[in-house]
Amino acid sequence: MKKFMIAAAAAAITVVGSAAGTALNPVVCENCGAGDPSQGPCPTVVFKVTGSGKAVVNKGDYKTVESLKIKKGALALTGEICETTGFCCYNEGTFYATIKAGKKTFALAAPVELVVWSVFGKNLDKARNWETSIKPGKSVCLDSALFVVSEEAATDGDVDLEEFAFWAAAFGKVDMKVTSLKTKNAYCVKSETGCDPIFTPKTYKGWFVGIYPCVNEENCFMCDCPDTDIFGGTWKAVYQKKVTTNAGAMRIAGVRFSDDDE
Repeated sequence: MKKFMIAAAAAAITVVGSAAGTALNPVVCENCGAGDPSQGPCPTVVFKVTGSGKAVVNKGDYKTVESLKIKKGALALTGEICETTGFCCYNEGTFYATIKAGKKTFALAAPVELVVWSVFGKNLDKARNWETSIKPGKSVCLDSALFVVSEEAATDGDVDLEEFAFWAAAFGKVDMKVTSLKTKNAYCVKSETGCDPIFTPKTYKGWFVGIYPCVNEENCFMCDCPDTDIFGGTWKAVYQKKVTTNAGAMRIAGVRFSDDDE
């Protein structure tokens, strides 16, 4: 299998560990710097991915458009401790997938840059001021946007992806719940312990488009015909609460990759 590298990027959402589970905390991580390693590694946020669309494929002596299917896939987002906030800042990740394009099936691992992962909506002020606006055990729903890009990939199969890139955008929901705490107070206060805001991402749906090496000759309406072909379609990402590692994401996708050539 080919070696693949993880690229660094900037993100717009963070995560912090909690006794009640993994809590997303929408804090922009700008110029965070290196965090304290003693705080431990950040949990990997994993989504199960499925998708379908179209791709230009080779039919021997000509090329045509055939179906593209993400038979099994997973998006694993990895983070690091932010020095200024102590939260986990999610900057990058890896997309793993078993893909069928035409009659060819292959395994793929693509390092992704997390460009946007944000929460917003009519309940955002409540989420920001949760200590005095949300009772313990209650929750609010927020809108969310997710955008990832990749410019390289490793494959296991008879597929040439020396030139490869894709862009994927999706929209979904995030539930924000304040963990329950036995207290006489109706709301949480900062001095109390055990009362935490838990942000749980739900299902995202969106679109993707990408390029890969040209599979055969063509004519075009351009000054120079490009040396790449295209693929595109729709995708769905479902948050996997119990999966918190890249190894778990690869199991979901039905693939096996490592950082070293095998």
